Amino acid sequence: MNLRLLRSLVVASAIAFSAHLAWIGRSPLSSAALCTTAAVAATADAFAATFAAHQFVFVGSTHGDAKIDEFLTCLVSRPTFKQRVTDIVAEWASSGHQRLLDQYLFELAPVSRDSLAPVWFDTDAPTLWTTLPQVRRFLEALREVNRNLPATRRIRLLGGNEGIEWAKVRSPEDLAPYPFKTNFMVHLIPEHLARTPGNRTLVVYGDGHIRHDGRGFVSELESTIDRSQLFVVGTIRDLHGGERDRVARFGDPARPFFVEAPHFPAGAPSPSALRTSAEERPDRLADYVDAVLYLGPEPDRDLRGSLPLSTAQQNELARRGAILSDPQRVMRVRYSGRAQWFRAHPNDLPPRPQGR
Repeated sequence: MNLRLLRSLVVASAIAFSAHLAWIGRSPLSSAALCTTAAVAATADAFAATFAAHQFVFVGSTHGDAKIDEFLTCLVSRPTFKQRVTDIVAEWASSGHQRLLDQYLFELAPVSRDSLAPVWFDTDAPTLWTTLPQVRRFLEALREVNRNLPATRRIRLLGGNEGIEWAKVRSPEDLAPYPFKTNFMVHLIPEHLARTPGNRTLVVYGDGHIRHDGRGFVSELESTIDRSQLFVVGTIRDLHGGERDRVARFGDPARPFFVEAPHFPAGAPSPSALRTSAEERPDRLADYVDAVLYLGPEPDRDLRGSLPLSTAQQNELARRGAILSDPQRVMRVRYSGRAQWFRAHPNDLPPRPQGR
């Protein structure tokens, strides 16, 4: 291939990707477009059915991987999901911008993409969440779902990340009133969502945080919420070399599937993708998760860094970096402010909007 042709292909790819991003923000997203195959749709329906018996369903969030968010955009479009689920909590969204999320997703107000940027940027990992196109696509998919639902049945997306008002922060001491994101989660779920009649919530969070009998916040929730209401889904994103036989014990490795713990193979070692720590025993999978979601054999794609940070965002990160330069001091300051974290309760979460 000559150099001129190679350059042309690179330019064409860049233009196509830019057009794709523009489409994400402007075009209606149909269920057929979001569920790429019948097998994906059937898997999403099986997943959605779990809300009939469980109030909270937890699944691993993206940390750059594309396939899980592609599945979730299909999931929110399925009739069974829309009929049952009232809320979604996302790790990649700032809890400090809940009113903005409600305006855009629940009230369907016109909000520019630039105005939505703080939702991802004002989090614990702005250089990750801000650069992922798939979380924007998910946001648009949910907005389109809500556009076609009555106001009383719209699905609310709740920020599950830190709610720091960075515009007000000038020193580590200014961080004291803000809980860490996992501390926020063990407040949000039992003190707000679990107390809401009829609530059914999908929690999209890092796998390491959402295991029974583990070090994540799900174990803390079990002290206040019946374990039967906390349904944890382990995810296999693709087919790793040498693990076809292990995946085949759970279902057909050639296509996506969803299988619940009563149907796990007895005594079989689980695929390595389902382990989040060295302490987990691969032959006791049902101790840690209640179901397995397999997303098919196609290789996953890591989309971290796909979208650039603006110059203003880079400058703001440099400012925050200076404030956070002494991690031990920051940790001491923030934990010393625990008495302030939820002093506004029950008004520390904006009331559910009524829609328009």
